[in-house]
Amino acid sequence: MGCFGKTEYVQLRDEIPAELLEPTPISTRRPTTYRELAILATEHLNSARQANADKAAIAEILAD
Repeated sequence: MGCFGKTEYVQLRDEIPAELLEPTPISTRRPTTYRELAILATEHLNSARQANADKAAIAEILAD
């Protein structure tokens, strides 16, 4: 008897890749023409899409 100690349970957490936790870059461009404004809007849209993709990837990891 006495060979076994108390069982200790440890909750394991899924590893989130560091790149998913890095800030999504936001353009600091200062548009001076309508064309540059359109480019800035596209850059911001792409940043939002990347941030949403990172959130979805994290949610998928945590759901497993």
